[in-house]
Amino acid sequence: MKNSFDTSTVKKATLHEHIEGTVTPEMAVKLANRHQVKLPEGFIMAEGQYDKNDFPNGRYAYNESEFGEFITTYDTAAALMKTPQDYYDVTKDYLTKNANAGGVYVEMILSPWHMSTTKNPETGKDQLDAKKHAQMMGAITKAVEECKEEYGIETRFIATGVRNMGKEAVMEVAKFVHDNPHPLITGFGIAGDERAGEFDDFADALALAKASGLKLAVHAGEIRGPKSISDAIRLGASRVGHGVSAVQDDQVMKDLAEKKIMVEVCPTSNRILVNDLKGDLANHPARKLYDAGIQISINPDDAGIFGTNTAKEHRVSNNAFGFTKAEMTDITLCAVDCSFADVKTKKQVKENIYKSMSAEDRKEMAELAANAKNPILKERLDSRVKESERVAKKMRIEEMKGKALKSSKSSNLALAKRLKDNKSR
Repeated sequence: MKNSFDTSTVKKATLHEHIEGTVTPEMAVKLANRHQVKLPEGFIMAEGQYDKNDFPNGRYAYNESEFGEFITTYDTAAALMKTPQDYYDVTKDYLTKNANAGGVYVEMILSPWHMSTTKNPETGKDQLDAKKHAQMMGAITKAVEECKEEYGIETRFIATGVRNMGKEAVMEVAKFVHDNPHPLITGFGIAGDERAGEFDDFADALALAKASGLKLAVHAGEIRGPKSISDAIRLGASRVGHGVSAVQDDQVMKDLAEKKIMVEVCPTSNRILVNDLKGDLANHPARKLYDAGIQISINPDDAGIFGTNTAKEHRVSNNAFGFTKAEMTDITLCAVDCSFADVKTKKQVKENIYKSMSAEDRKEMAELAANAKNPILKERLDSRVKESERVAKKMRIEEMKGKALKSSKSSNLALAKRLKDNKSR
């Protein structure tokens, strides 16, 4: 199997992407002009100061090694998103780029505290506003529906609480989402500074979200150790955002694999923000996680801020982790399996992925399954082989039926012509 290949040929599914973090420098300028906001001096690099091929949508001028500068850049970009039109434009821009890079499914993380707050006229403090939330979601939904119509890409959303705002604020978000449900919001998460509080502080909020029918995807094991991951699993998380510290604990690795808890890998983000990696993806555990049978997905995290995208993250993963085409196809299928879409949508997206596989792709998947050493991984890959063969067989039958129907129509037309000719004689 070839480790080096054209990653643009792989279908892609994204599960970890903060909507405010998708604001590209180009979009930031557009929004700033719209709202007559002056961006900070030197906020965006001038052309010629960066590789346009690597950063086609511009590049923010912050020091990647300084976490504080990243937060300032993120907050400045996020603050430019003020109106429903802004959220429509940002969502449409991101999903269009994602679809053109082979994206078939996306989940984006929404922060109600960013998106749906208004000032209380009496207290002067921010408060969650149901009317504003409905307006924002209406604009976002319009963009989602247009992209589905134009490109076939499916999209869902995860409402998230910010843990460094405190457990009361996270609970307030959980209650707000419970009281203001939306069909596209299918998950609930906790993001922000992992050092703020413990997961047990947010247990009630997570329980309420689950009772609301939402599945849980929480940030854990990015800055803190593997205990944060085990705490997330104990409190019902279906997915763990980042999770790079999992490899420090064999039991956590085992739990992730056996309980089918996904780790949402964010290569560029992790390289920049996770100190343990020392700025080098050679230290990233993505390969170890995958080989241990753990389901992983490949994600940008904050595509606009980091100057990355779905396609770039797949190229990075191929180069840094040596993932083959078959492995990346499995990773995409894992993402769909672990997504928070309904069963019917998952089934259709997966079938479309299998339909995109060539005979050579199916052969490579079979070889991967045959050589898999981890029993959990082997079982999963064996199922991929069976599913891909089933879909290929279905496609062959449909093709034969189509040819037969075409042949029958041609014969009927020929017969009708002969009868018409005979009558005219």
